[in-house]
Amino acid sequence: MNAFRLFLHRTYRKVVKIILALSYDFQTWQETELPPGPKIFCSNHFSSSDVHFVTTLMDDVLHIVIGPGFGIPVVGSFLGWTEQIRALTKEDRSKVIESAVSYLQKGESVYIFPEGDLNTQETLMAFKRGIAEIYLTYPCPVIPIGLIAPKRRVRNKLSRTAGRTMTVVSRNYYANMGKPMEFDSAIRCAAEDRSKACRIILDELSIRIEALIREIKTDKFWS
Repeated sequence: MNAFRLFLHRTYRKVVKIILALSYDFQTWQETELPPGPKIFCSNHFSSSDVHFVTTLMDDVLHIVIGPGFGIPVVGSFLGWTEQIRALTKEDRSKVIESAVSYLQKGESVYIFPEGDLNTQETLMAFKRGIAEIYLTYPCPVIPIGLIAPKRRVRNKLSRTAGRTMTVVSRNYYANMGKPMEFDSAIRCAAEDRSKACRIILDELSIRIEALIREIKTDKFWS
């Protein structure tokens, strides 16, 4: 990422941190220090706010896989300037794995929401195959994150900028970052059955993220 794009990236992250500090009870937990080098961050996805808030959880140069945001005037341009990964159209989505791997190869990190859409917080949606394909193509630590907010703080709001209703969070937001995960058995399996290897990764990730969410409710601060 060149100096100008990096400046935009870091400035935006600082702005989001200020907003969270002033207007939110934003609680985060992290099981261990993050390893150096490129990483694949992933989490559940229940609101449009997630895309903004998760940028504050790490210091990595981050490329987030984003769909609808690229369709919003000005916002879409900003996302392109900061080298976020476009996943708006079917053609865009066909290039996500290649784009993500190219950033990892440069030593930069990516963030993906494996569900591909917003869940209702009742249960996780089935994880899509993309994150597993990224990992199998360029194995590096996968950092699972559980996100949650009280349901009373999650609401639908008409966005004039986006021209549609968006699901946003107010006042309370919680994030629980787990230990890095590696999938050696999936890598071994991929040589003979890549689909099975992807399933191994997706199943383990889903179980781990569900556990991180449950941990916030039972063992961490909750209001």
